[in-house]
Amino acid sequence: MEGFKMAGIYDTHVHLNDQIYLDLDVTSADIVKSATQAGVSIMNVVGYDVKSSKIALRYANEYPNLYAVIGIHPNEAQYFTKEAIHSLEDWANGDNVVAIGETGLDYSKSKEFAKNQKETFEAQIDIALNLGLPVVLHIKDVDGSFEAYDDTIEILKAKKVKKAVVHSYEGDLAHAKELFAMGYYLSFSGVITYKENAELLNVVKASPINQIMIETDSPYSAPVPFKGKVNYPKNAVIVADAVAKAKNMDVDDLISATRTNAQKLFNVD
Repeated sequence: MEGFKMAGIYDTHVHLNDQIYLDLDVTSADIVKSATQAGVSIMNVVGYDVKSSKIALRYANEYPNLYAVIGIHPNEAQYFTKEAIHSLEDWANGDNVVAIGETGLDYSKSKEFAKNQKETFEAQIDIALNLGLPVVLHIKDVDGSFEAYDDTIEILKAKKVKKAVVHSYEGDLAHAKELFAMGYYLSFSGVITYKENAELLNVVKASPINQIMIETDSPYSAPVPFKGKVNYPKNAVIVADAVAKAKNMDVDDLISATRTNAQKLFNVD
């Protein structure tokens, strides 16, 4: 990928607020600069609890090309409090907050806190609906199961959610089609470059170009050849190239389309 630069990428899901970065000898300014140099022009910094959401807000206020997504990750749902929701409600009115999330359901490790996850998810949906904001969804199951997808879709339908994106989609084609039919977007990350996820490429191929986005999920989900290493937003160029190849598209056209999709959902100029 040496010298491979593409302009105007919208990386819809990064965690510059993650402890992994905070523990490294690298600043947010360094990460943003390297991403910009690689052709990433816009990024969403995504919260996963109250503290990280607050940091996301700080970064969105500090950098003109960064926006905040604030919320409570399903794996943090057992710590859910009314005070946390009140904080999110207050912060969600900020100019640089473009969505609520990441929220949803995650049964990949255990269903012990499934009730907590659903309650926290529904509370965050209510904030999004009250403010007209989209929802950034985290949905994860154990291998071979799609129960989290089914339960998430059931809640979204009951709540009549119109605007949403599933981040780092790893589901099957059938659920992808159902989510597209509901008017939602799917965002693809570096996991589509993993050999064990080859089936995901069929989802990419079948996805309507006007309903997909790209992301890095940094510092996680590093694409090949960086799999297993700390991921950075600059690697969005690799994800864009992989999605473009899967769809047999010119990469610049793919970047333009996914950026337009993200700008529409998140109401970003």
